[in-house]
Amino acid sequence: MTTPQRMRQEAIRMTAHAETGHIPSNLSAIEIIYTLFLKVMRLDPARPDWPDRDRFIPSKGHCAAAIYLAMSAVGFFDRKRLDDFNVDGGEVPAILARYGLPGLEADAGPLGRGPSIGIGVALAAKNDGRDTRTYVLVGDGECQEGQIWEAAMLAPSLKLDNLVVVVDDNRLQGSYQTGSVVTSDLGERFESFGWQCHRVDGHSVSDLEMALQAPQDRPKVVIANTVKGKGVTMMENEPGWHYRRLTFSELVVSLRGLR
Repeated sequence: MTTPQRMRQEAIRMTAHAETGHIPSNLSAIEIIYTLFLKVMRLDPARPDWPDRDRFIPSKGHCAAAIYLAMSAVGFFDRKRLDDFNVDGGEVPAILARYGLPGLEADAGPLGRGPSIGIGVALAAKNDGRDTRTYVLVGDGECQEGQIWEAAMLAPSLKLDNLVVVVDDNRLQGSYQTGSVVTSDLGERFESFGWQCHRVDGHSVSDLEMALQAPQDRPKVVIANTVKGKGVTMMENEPGWHYRRLTFSELVVSLRGLR
C-alpha cells in the first residue's frame, strides 16, 4: 500500500541512486503530490487521454521523483520503469518531462510557466464544456518569477473556477531563504488579484484534501506550509542540501530515520 512515508523513502532511494540532488525539494512536496494523485484528482490510468480527466501541470519539475512515484502508485505505469530514473537517454528524467511515460500532461523546465499552461488547459476545458479541474504545483521560490504574476492577474479575469494552484511553501530556494529575497506574503499577493486562498499544513493529507476539494467560484490557490527535507533530520530547513548528493552512509541514516 502506498503511503506518503513510503513515497518519501522511495524518493530518497531514487534520487540518491541517480545522484541528482533536489532531494529535499521532493520531500517537502510528498503529501501534496500524494493527496492530488491518490485522493483528489479524477483519473483513469487505463485511459491516459480520457477527455474528462483532471490535469496536473508540474511547474515545480525538480520534484519529479515524487511525481513519478505517485503516478506509478495510481497505475499509469509499472514501478520498474522508474529504475531508469535520470539515466542518459532514458524516459524518466530528473526534471520532469514527457519523454515516454503515459499520463504526463506537460513538460517542466523554465520555472514560472506552469500557471500559464494551466490557464490554457483550464480555459480549453471551459470552452469544451467539460467539468474537469486543472491543478498546478509551484514552488515558493519560483513565485519570484514574473510570469507567475502575469498568470495570477489573468486567471480571475477569465473566471477560471476550475483552476487550482498549489504552492509548496517551504521557505527555501536554492541556497537561500525565500524571505531574504522577497518578504511579502504569498497568499495576500494572490488574494489581491482576486484568487480564493487557503492556507494549510502541507504535510497533512486531510487538510490538503479539504482545501483542494473546497467549493470555488474563481481560481483557487492553496498555500501549503511545508518543511524542505521533511523527514530527514539532517536536511530539514537546511538550504545547503538543495543541490547536495547523499553519501552511502547518509543514505542509510536517512532511511533509518524514516522507518
